[in-house]
Amino acid sequence: MVVLGQWAGIKARQHTTTAGASPAVARGYNSSASVVNAMFLLFNVWAINTLRAARPVFTIPSIQYTILVLVGFTYGPLESTTEASHRFVREVLYAFLTGQAISAAVCLLVIPVSSRKVFFGETVGFLQSCRGLLKKQVAFVEALEHSRICKPVISNPPSDSNDGTTGPEGDEVFKSRQSDLKTATAGILLLGSKLREDLVFATRETAYGRLDGKDIDTLHGLLRGIMVPTASLSTIADISVRMDKRGRHADPSSASLSQVALDIEHEEWLELVRGARESFQNMSQLLDEGITYILVQLRLVPGKKSTNAGSSDADPEKGQDSDNKASFADVLERTIDEFREHRSKELQTWAHERGLDSVFQSARKHAQENPPTRPPNPRRATRESLASARLHIILYMEYLLYSTSKAILLAVRFADSKVTDGTMSKKRFIIPTLETLTKWFKGILDGDENPSEDVDPGASGEQTFQLGDSFQSPRDPEHLPPKNFGQVLGNQIRKIPKFFGSGPVAFGFRVSVAVMSIGILAYLRNTHAFFVKQRVVWCLVMVSIGMNPTIGSAVFNLFGNLTFTVFGMIGAYINWYIVDEKVGGVIPVFFFFMMFYFYFAAKYPRFLVAIVAGALTHVLIIGYELQVNVIGLQRATATGQPFYPTYKLAPYRLLTVGSGVLVGYIWTIFPVPITEGSVLRRSLGGSLFLLANYLSCVSATVDRRLQVAEGGEGMAAHGEELDRARGKLLDRQLSLINGIKGNLGFMTFEPKFGGDFPKEIYEELVDEVQSITYYLTIIAYASNSFNTASASSTWLHTFTRQHRQTLTSSHALTTLFALLSASIKNGQALPPYLSVPTLPDLSNQATTIPGENEGDDVGVLGLNNVNEEGYRAVVVIEVAQRAVSHGVGRIVELTRELVGEVDFGHHVVAQEEEVRDLGNVV
Repeated sequence: MVVLGQWAGIKARQHTTTAGASPAVARGYNSSASVVNAMFLLFNVWAINTLRAARPVFTIPSIQYTILVLVGFTYGPLESTTEASHRFVREVLYAFLTGQAISAAVCLLVIPVSSRKVFFGETVGFLQSCRGLLKKQVAFVEALEHSRICKPVISNPPSDSNDGTTGPEGDEVFKSRQSDLKTATAGILLLGSKLREDLVFATRETAYGRLDGKDIDTLHGLLRGIMVPTASLSTIADISVRMDKRGRHADPSSASLSQVALDIEHEEWLELVRGARESFQNMSQLLDEGITYILVQLRLVPGKKSTNAGSSDADPEKGQDSDNKASFADVLERTIDEFREHRSKELQTWAHERGLDSVFQSARKHAQENPPTRPPNPRRATRESLASARLHIILYMEYLLYSTSKAILLAVRFADSKVTDGTMSKKRFIIPTLETLTKWFKGILDGDENPSEDVDPGASGEQTFQLGDSFQSPRDPEHLPPKNFGQVLGNQIRKIPKFFGSGPVAFGFRVSVAVMSIGILAYLRNTHAFFVKQRVVWCLVMVSIGMNPTIGSAVFNLFGNLTFTVFGMIGAYINWYIVDEKVGGVIPVFFFFMMFYFYFAAKYPRFLVAIVAGALTHVLIIGYELQVNVIGLQRATATGQPFYPTYKLAPYRLLTVGSGVLVGYIWTIFPVPITEGSVLRRSLGGSLFLLANYLSCVSATVDRRLQVAEGGEGMAAHGEELDRARGKLLDRQLSLINGIKGNLGFMTFEPKFGGDFPKEIYEELVDEVQSITYYLTIIAYASNSFNTASASSTWLHTFTRQHRQTLTSSHALTTLFALLSASIKNGQALPPYLSVPTLPDLSNQATTIPGENEGDDVGVLGLNNVNEEGYRAVVVIEVAQRAVSHGVGRIVELTRELVGEVDFGHHVVAQEEEVRDLGNVV
């Protein structure tokens, strides 16, 4: 582009210069050449910044491209011949290529770090974090006895006795363990997201190693299977708090209950919690050994020569028993099954001793005892319903622990398979497949894949299913589907104005205008010499790479770039004068300064652009002084740039960089500022709409898996498409939530005009959306148990018949999320009388179905079926459903507080005096 633009400028100069003109005129300023170069500069800056906004992955290459075109087209008007232009472009290109070659050589030869090495290092960190998280979970289960859910349901006045489990000290222990668990969970989720980001590069890399791209992809899937149940255990604290808020109350008749009775009730539930704690301790120790086994078998950590295998018969370091009894995977699988059976018997025995066989019926039974003309008290709770809630939590925890164990077992068997087939025995050259490379280039060009890709409605052969609209291309409310080639061509033509009206194009245009507001100096007769002499081109560089779409991030970059540019100037002073301007001392000190800059750039990626601005200032100052020492003063000033000593050059560099940052900020807020609040609101609306899609997808997943478990084999053909769509929705949702949190962080830097931004409300909304997303993920994960259950299972077949009654409520929630999304995104009030649909408890529905045994009045979800496949999954789904319903209600309240409600009625509000008089009368 630079060669083409300069060649066009030279031709414009030749066409507008008279024959026989003096050399001063022929080689001097030419308005036509300046206009042509300005047009090329404007177009290239617009194009590259549009690409940078549309594809953030190209940010680093776009910076290099920007610097090249800015230097090329601002110096282009000075080139009078093609030979001079080619020589100039060649020197600039060689400079870029030399720098890239040096950086590539250093990356390959000096402590090389491949993408595979990064991925495997993160895998080790992830699995080690899982070990730490399991220990945190054991500590949390120990502190669960201090939670309010384990206290008596009837709140008596506080007594003088305190055993340390119900007082302030117990609450502090519980809150401390809860905070530790959440911190550890956040860490493992962060590592999981990094693994997914680095997976793409690890599978595409040519390397010399053991595991190929498919093995790495399989390993990542196994790690993700471990992450979901392990991280989901942290929701126990949130669920217990939600249940406690919903069910606890102070009863006027509590005085009739003795403290002894309440203590007995409390001790009974502590016994249950302590049983769960012991099982967690035993299983976490075995799972810790399993994780160590995986790391050793896959050669991710060095194995010890001898080790104690703990409670198992197998040696986790060698992968087999020293006495040849059984493999470690077999021992682990047997222990997991024994854990499940043992805990099932313990729960059954404990419940039968207390007459709680029908505990799941209690909520429905007591609800029917209320008079039909009197609405039930939402804060009323009985001891039986609290017992149901407590049992739900115990079963919820044990199901997730059991699922974690099964996921680790799959990873253990994968590691064994790689050892058995000889993959881990020797290294070999690994080259990415053609399919991988094709997907890579396709992803670069097309971005996100079309959700309808590779969907074949008739793939099952026996039956044909009509897939929902979400599997098809999005509909256009202004156009019907095309019917002929002309309409198809018209649809392609309509993409052109749609592209030019998009946000990335608008951002690119804003950046190009900002650049030309200063770059125009390079193309005017009276200022082009000043532009070259004072090196104003670096001001344009900072304008281009330092601009951001929103005000908050622009203010952050403004102060960050200015601060680090000052540091860069001060560092250049120190670098040059501390060694008395001796080149032999300047270069080693320069090395340490660069190491200092980019250490913080790697450690704090949030400040990358600001740190690069400071390092760039330092490099320009020191590099220019070294250049003068090498090539001499005469050649250094041949381009028209005067020589400045360091104490003058440094302030000039600071001024040019600072001016560029300031101009970029001005054009961010002018003429129409894009506030962080508006972006945050629209992003939150989009997140709620994604949540509606995700909820619908999860409901369809549960429905499909139950139908497959019931015997509908034809439905299994489209399960892969549904799982793929659900995974994409989850990834997009988590990415959008992270972006929203970033916007919330930038709200601190945004100038405030008018009333305060309701940051606390938005933070709570984002937290609720994130929590509901996690609970829906748990529901989808738990429903996978229905696939493992046998189609001939009488219990699962009996339960499945009642499932369809829950679909209407899930569809109503999807509708509600879509409505909330539109209200927040468009800033419109909610409709009146908006109610939150309640998902019916699966257990209360299923208890109306007779059990498998004749005369069994407990129902299919009685504790006698606790060891059935899918039983605990139903409990997990119910617990997560209750948390989702509670979170939706809170989202509706917060949204109503933000946007209001359509209400033209009037409400009589009593004055303070009237209220006081009324209180005296009463």
